[in-house]
Amino acid sequence: MQTVQNLSLISGPIPVLFGVLGVAAVLFLLFRRSWRWWLFALAAAAVALLVGFGSSWLVIHVLYWWPEDLPTAVALYVALMVWALLMGSATAYASFRRRRPVSAPAEREGTSRQLRRAVSPMRGTFAVLAVAVVAAVVGVGINADFGQYPTLGSLMKSETEISTAVLPKPHQGQESRFMKSAVSTRWTPPAEMPVRGTVRLEPIPGTISGFKARKAVVYLPPAYSEAQRPVLPVLVMVSGQPGSPESWLSSTGLVNQLDAYAASHGGLAPIVVIPDPNGSTQGNTMCMDSKLGQADSYMSKDVPTWIKSNLEVDTNPAHWAVGGFSYGATCSLQMVTRHPQIYQTFMAISPEREPALAVNRSLTVDRAFNGDTAAFDALLPLTLMAHNTYPQIHGWFAVGNADTTYSANVKVLEAAASKAGMSVKSASYPGGHSWAVADAALPQGLAFVFARVGLP
Repeated sequence: MQTVQNLSLISGPIPVLFGVLGVAAVLFLLFRRSWRWWLFALAAAAVALLVGFGSSWLVIHVLYWWPEDLPTAVALYVALMVWALLMGSATAYASFRRRRPVSAPAEREGTSRQLRRAVSPMRGTFAVLAVAVVAAVVGVGINADFGQYPTLGSLMKSETEISTAVLPKPHQGQESRFMKSAVSTRWTPPAEMPVRGTVRLEPIPGTISGFKARKAVVYLPPAYSEAQRPVLPVLVMVSGQPGSPESWLSSTGLVNQLDAYAASHGGLAPIVVIPDPNGSTQGNTMCMDSKLGQADSYMSKDVPTWIKSNLEVDTNPAHWAVGGFSYGATCSLQMVTRHPQIYQTFMAISPEREPALAVNRSLTVDRAFNGDTAAFDALLPLTLMAHNTYPQIHGWFAVGNADTTYSANVKVLEAAASKAGMSVKSASYPGGHSWAVADAALPQGLAFVFARVGLP
């Protein structure tokens, strides 16, 4: 069962199998001897392309569902689905209506005509099945483009076991947990220790901000289970949008990588907290204090306060990092430019150039800041980096090499960060704007973060 759950939905036999089935389904829907049918297929293709690209444009530029254009591949997949529906519906309708009336004398029909009449309803049934196959192919293809569900197991549920044990309270007060030295110099692992860390879901209330967030994901490394546990560094992670804190569990191997690192470093890894600055799957607060919610206050006040009060963490900001993918990457850069006294290391995978609700910038400003462009601009990382210096900040950017928009974003942001005195690096990985890129970037990104927060 575990082997089946680990089967990739992005590469390997499953996408290949669905690709073969998809080709067979399309050929079945397409093949007829009638030239009229071929004309209909051509017209259906034209309509499908219009619907595919038109709807992709509509949801971005009229309905403003997301702040960037959808990939061309998504529009083509939508077009394929529409074409299959048109072809399948026409085939099924024609097949079922061709049934010979009961009153017609069957003995007058030739054998071949009788056979065609018998097979015709079957063609309609197979047409419906062919449309279902194309729908599955489209789903697999779109998922491969975004990388939301990398395996069969992630499609069904998170593959990570969630602990329901009571969160242990810190042994030491916050005033005694400001560590000048790295945790790697303060820890001697015991002879026996759990192999894996624990993952739990914990509510982080918006006590100061008033923000209503979903539960946060909290990862505690194996060393945290010890009676004399070490005071550990902190990594705050933020998901993409749309998404949830659990997206880091279902769409990447984050927990496995943390466990693997701990296994080879005496049980040490950072305490990882993945809070929710959006409040819902489709929500987008832009990680700012605005009409949309006090998300910045939540991330800079409520979250750090809860972490320090409830977890055995190092309170030295030099040992705190923040990271994320897409929206989360933008949020991480916002945190270090607005709150360098809290977060001094960041990992930004495929960040936006600036936070946005829509491709129309004026709509973003209107919805979040009542049209006050100056108020919006004043909070942007590019604005802050142009007016301030951040010599204490270290950052790491990553992006997919086929992601032209976000590659351009990284170039602009990296140049601005360097000019502002930050120490930054960048890397690129095969792929587009996808969770698959985030997963591929994690090992190098985590290594960068670990070195900065005092881990070996």
